[in-house]
Amino acid sequence: MNLDLARTLLPDARQLASLASEEWAESYNVDEKRAEICIRDNLTGEIVPIAHLLPDCPYDDRMLMIKAPVLVRALLVLLKRAFDEIRKFQKQQPQPKNFAAECAIKCQNDFAFRRYLMERHDLKDAGDTERIKTRVRSILAITSMRELNEDPAAAARWQSLRSNFEAWRTMP
Repeated sequence: MNLDLARTLLPDARQLASLASEEWAESYNVDEKRAEICIRDNLTGEIVPIAHLLPDCPYDDRMLMIKAPVLVRALLVLLKRAFDEIRKFQKQQPQPKNFAAECAIKCQNDFAFRRYLMERHDLKDAGDTERIKTRVRSILAITSMRELNEDPAAAARWQSLRSNFEAWRTMP
């Protein structure tokens, strides 16, 4: 079975596991001289046959059929627990920084950053956002802000520039 097929069958497995009898058992019908898979009727307590087992049915197949409802429910419980753990782990993982967006916001909205670029990086026109972005790309030796998220060296240069800006801003 492949993963795509398994995904399509999962809703059916959940639904049928909730509808099927809790537990099946093997019994032997003395009158008809054959093995049967039976369930207990919850209202009457009576044992009711639901399937006949042929004499040639191998032991392993017989056990799988008898234990099917319990095994399916067990697998669904394990699957739910695994997904819960995955979600918990994903929430604990820090999301990657979007340095490109951070840089763009600083260029567009942070007037102190613009002043820093004028004083320390020879920015001539702090009123034009495109010129500011062009100057920052030049300082960082990148052609696109996207590189800040894709290239670790570019990201490190951005972090260094940002740290220098923070140090400059806190100077007396």
